[in-house]
Amino acid sequence: MIFTVEFTPGARQDLLKIYRYIKNEGRIEAAKGLYEQISKACTSLTQNPERGHVPSELEGFAALHCRQIIFKNYRIIYQILGSVVIIQGIIDGRRNIRETIRQRLLT
Repeated sequence: MIFTVEFTPGARQDLLKIYRYIKNEGRIEAAKGLYEQISKACTSLTQNPERGHVPSELEGFAALHCRQIIFKNYRIIYQILGSVVIIQGIIDGRRNIRETIRQRLLT
């Protein structure tokens, strides 16, 4: 089965913030490359999105049914709803994601 991948506004903002941060350091090509690589990692979820695992910080939120895949230092947090994969956030791996994702999913 092929899944469709969609980004929430918050996830799009996450991706743009990552791009802008690196670009503002004067590393424009690196920013473009990372943007493309993260986007590609997200779209790879069209195939076998079940491969991701439940983030340990979200195990208590069973109703959210979030999973994650890791790309470099980033955690790509998503939900599978039918045949659609919804990217909820692209978050620096050093951050605790529990409150960020909870707020995004409950608003």
